[in-house]
Order: sequence, then C-alpha cells, then structure tokens
Amino acid sequence: MSLDYLFLLISALGLLLCLLAVLRLRKHLFSGSVAVVLAFGFTTGAIVVSKDVLSYRHLADEQMVARVFVGASKEAQEYLVSVDTLDGEALQSFLLKGDQWQIDSRIIRWQMPVARLGLDNLYRLERLLGRYSDIENERNAPRTVYLINLSKPLDVWQWLRSNDTVQKWVDANYGNSVFAPMIDGAQFSVYLSHNGLFIRPENPIAVKALRNWPA
Repeated sequence: MSLDYLFLLISALGLLLCLLAVLRLRKHLFSGSVAVVLAFGFTTGAIVVSKDVLSYRHLADEQMVARVFVGASKEAQEYLVSVDTLDGEALQSFLLKGDQWQIDSRIIRWQMPVARLGLDNLYRLERLLGRYSDIENERNAPRTVYLINLSKPLDVWQWLRSNDTVQKWVDANYGNSVFAPMIDGAQFSVYLSHNGLFIRPENPIAVKALRNWPA
C-alpha cells in the first residue's frame, strides 16, 4: 500500500469534514463553529504531515534517487559538487572540502503488526558532506556539511524518534551512507534498493576514480 494514497484519502476526508462543518454552521451557530474549528485543525494537520512524509521515497526494488556531478575548485582538496535529487527541484551545488563526497539518508521502517498492512518503508536523502582520506585530516581539517532536504514546518521523522510509544509501531533512524572520490569531471548516480543506497559511475572519469580507489 502506498502512503501517497493514504494521505490523499486523509486529506480528502478532512476537506469533507470542513464542508459538513460549514453546512452545520448555517443551522447551528455554536456547534457549527466548534465543528469548523475541529475540521479545519484536522485538515491542516493532515496536510502538514503529508507534506513532510511525502518528501520520502518508497523503498522499491531499485530506483535512481540522485545524480552527483563533481567539479574542481581553485583550492586544494576543495570541490564544487552538484546534486540532482530527481524530484523536480533545482540542481543544488555545494562547495565541499576533502577527498570524497558522502550522502547520508533517513529511514522510516514500519514494525509489526503495522508492516502487515503493506505500507512501504521510506528513505530520504538527508545530508551531503566532504570526507578526507587521511584520518588526521578527518579529525582536524575544516569540515563541510549541508542539508539536502529540510523538513518544514513539521519534522515527522524527528517526532517519531522522540516518541517512545510510537516507536513500538515504527522505527525512524538513520539509514546507510554512500561515498566516492571527488575527481574533477566525475559523474555518479545514487540508487536506492531494499539493501539501502549504492552508487554507480556514470562516465569514464568516475569509473577510473572508483577503480583506483583507494589510491
């Protein structure tokens, strides 16, 4: 079962409640006013929750979720990395320090017995950061970390993590990460499968970078 349809159904129910509440308001001022407030609150809450949850992707057999393009900068161990998340948003570009780019993800996984309803587990790309090959640089050199996705105005994933009761039904945690060398001109694709994220090189520069890695 797709959560897209579930939240569309909840939103449609909220709109129907608003319509019924307005009709009741015409006949009974006080009770109708209360009904309008409750229906409006339910609908608004459903839309806010849907907006955040629908920013996550279904954990399908295999699908491409991002393209990564690497370009060199004028400074050593500094690269301009562009990420296309394939969701209709504009290409995002970030200045990363280090030798490798890394993408982290979030996961929402349904526990039993909710999982028996057939709801899809969900992933969302979360952060892009630069990594250093040398451990001392990793500890002491300047770090660069950027958010790829931002939850506004409500972060459902964070609420799930902080609610002990809800955690019996759903597991909200960090998923896996993928990383690859930053080489000028390299292009990579990021894929999502039941085993999490993985990458594939998309041009000869990226193929050579992975073949020679670690150098």
